[in-house]
Amino acid sequence: MVILILSGAASGVMVVDDDGVGDFMKIQDAIDASEIGDEIVVKNGTYAENLVVDRPIALRGEGMPVVSGEVSSFPLIIINASGVVLDGFVFAGCTNDSCDSASVRVLSDGSKILNNTIYGSSSHGISLLNSSGHLISKNRIHDSFEAGIQLAEANGCQISDNEISRNGYGIYIEASDHDVIAYNNISANSGDGIAIIASFGQQITGNVIHNNSENGVYHLDSNNNLLVANTIQDCKNSGIYVVRSFSTLIVANTIERCGEMGINLDGTENSVVNRNVLSANDINGVAILGSGNSSIINNVIQNNRDNGISLRQDSRNSMIANNTISENKRYGLIFDESSLNSVQENQIHHNTNGIVMRYSADNSVVENVVRDNGFGLSLEMVDNVVVSKNEIANSSRDGISLIRCDNSKIWANRVLDSAADGIHIIRSTGTIVSDNDILRSGGYGVQVLDQSIQNIFLSNLIQNSDYGGIYLFEGEFNLASFNALIDNKKFNGWDNGGNMWDGNYYSDLKCNETFWQVLCTEPYEIRGQRGAVTLDRRAFSDPNVALGR
Repeated sequence: MVILILSGAASGVMVVDDDGVGDFMKIQDAIDASEIGDEIVVKNGTYAENLVVDRPIALRGEGMPVVSGEVSSFPLIIINASGVVLDGFVFAGCTNDSCDSASVRVLSDGSKILNNTIYGSSSHGISLLNSSGHLISKNRIHDSFEAGIQLAEANGCQISDNEISRNGYGIYIEASDHDVIAYNNISANSGDGIAIIASFGQQITGNVIHNNSENGVYHLDSNNNLLVANTIQDCKNSGIYVVRSFSTLIVANTIERCGEMGINLDGTENSVVNRNVLSANDINGVAILGSGNSSIINNVIQNNRDNGISLRQDSRNSMIANNTISENKRYGLIFDESSLNSVQENQIHHNTNGIVMRYSADNSVVENVVRDNGFGLSLEMVDNVVVSKNEIANSSRDGISLIRCDNSKIWANRVLDSAADGIHIIRSTGTIVSDNDILRSGGYGVQVLDQSIQNIFLSNLIQNSDYGGIYLFEGEFNLASFNALIDNKKFNGWDNGGNMWDGNYYSDLKCNETFWQVLCTEPYEIRGQRGAVTLDRRAFSDPNVALGR
């Protein structure tokens, strides 16, 4: 008998069974008797103990033994030694609600916590404190009042393949760096699915985060973190909410049906939002508030209840490029009080309105396809905006609407099949409209209203408008020159006075004689109200010559 006991001890394996048929009846007694590297196998049963592990050993449960605690106000297990393995237990109930308490509390490095069920804690399920290098995998953690898993100054940990539900937070990360949070199912928590506070180098990847009562991922005062390939659904607030953070990379996530924003960037710098799918969120697909140097590229943003992308309150130096923005209930893309941004090569279609820009300056809109929206592009109270090389088609209202749009350049666009005006201008000054093709407008090709002055209309092709080509209803000192006005139904040009017309082609002018075979000898009369007549004394006989194309 002595020989058998010595042989068992030499093997480094001890058995705990509360039925009395193992080496010990209590787990703590086995821990106290163990040596470095030993394995303790705990048989199925209920163990009313509070455990302290102070040496590197493995605790393995067979049949999911339950640790319920002798004193329920203490952690059910405290790990004070590095390299501990905790595998296959149920930890049930811990009523100590202090901020750093938990059912499983880890204070040393390199633990492996695997295949456990942890529930009913008045504080956290698992708490990793001031330590590093842990593996937390394949656990079920639910119904903790605080977080399912807390990391506080816990670095280089891997949290993977866990089911985390009905806790306060799913995973709460604070003052930690270079952790990997991967392939967890995080659901039905009363706070955020994942909260990242004052941390950096975090990698959040491949998680399914759904039905949480606040945000899917909340990210505050944290830098250089990566959120990639997560599925975030049905959160009450935003899918990903990033606040006062630097260099956050948000890539290839699917974010659907959240109660506010798909992605919300608030006071951030150098965020990258790339290749995400953002759909059916209750407000915006992407909201950018007071943020700088954001890159919003290659995303699919569709069917959001308000806007596809919103930039507000001095958001600046952002690149919005190569996105597909469609079927959003209000605007595809809106700028409010935001400047120095670039919108390039996006597909923007079937939104209530395409692009809306208000109270902003120094933005550029280049090489986008904007089709089947209300307004294709609406600029209101803006300055020094460049709109170039876009195709704006099938707008149910104006193709481009400018209201108090000053010192801007609208050039080389194709504005096709607008139900109202191709370009509609109100109270704008110093704007150049040049080299555009404005075809088949339901109203006017270009209509100018309400004291618009010193604008230039140069080298535009305006053809087949249902009402007229260029209609200068009200304004002075505007110049229309080198345009080709072809087959517009009611008139090619109309001017109520005070403007200059020079060197245009008019399809209804039949030149009897020409200078140098290109200029008509007789002037073209542009009529207006109350008998006003303005003359173009150098009308061209060839539209291609007039356009210089």
